[in-house]
Amino acid sequence: MSKDRPNETGGRVCFFSNAKRYSAIALAGVIVALLFMVFLVGGLANAQQAAQTNVIRDSILLTGPRTIPAGDFIHVYDSTPYMILSGHVAIKVPCDANSHTQVQVLTGQAPNLKPADMELVKPLSTPGQQCLYHVDLASNQSATAGNSTIITDVAIKNAGTQAIYLTDTSTVFVGVNEIMPGAEEGGHAMAQMNMTS
Repeated sequence: MSKDRPNETGGRVCFFSNAKRYSAIALAGVIVALLFMVFLVGGLANAQQAAQTNVIRDSILLTGPRTIPAGDFIHVYDSTPYMILSGHVAIKVPCDANSHTQVQVLTGQAPNLKPADMELVKPLSTPGQQCLYHVDLASNQSATAGNSTIITDVAIKNAGTQAIYLTDTSTVFVGVNEIMPGAEEGGHAMAQMNMTS
């Protein structure tokens, strides 16, 4: 129970009993504990999400000689049901005198694969013979509609009208460094792959 007592200026000062004082302290302690738990749970959720990624070093090397008929493809890598968070593809394939090749690297989630934007590695290329190209792999689960990119599959495609002959020194290398669960299952009927030219 509180009691009012006069102070020196004639005003009233309210004093609380010990029971009310302890109740106020206990309430403040409960609020602090709740705030701590909110921050702790948030931190654990972030740590759990980070722990769901797997750092690996998985690689595939495809070598010649082999022929890829016009319009056909070779499926090189599939990480389903995991998405590729970090990886790299390097291909050494026949090219023309302008360092262009009809071989495309297709990435995405089958059956929706699209040509990757490959970069020419000039010092390791011989125009008119074989050229080296490379591209990084990175899935992106953007919250913005239409900006999400899931990569589980890598293929190489002959986008030309003539067969491509991969020589003894032609190579296709896929290296995967980090994967994460979350790629949707299904849709892997390779005969129905949608490979955009």
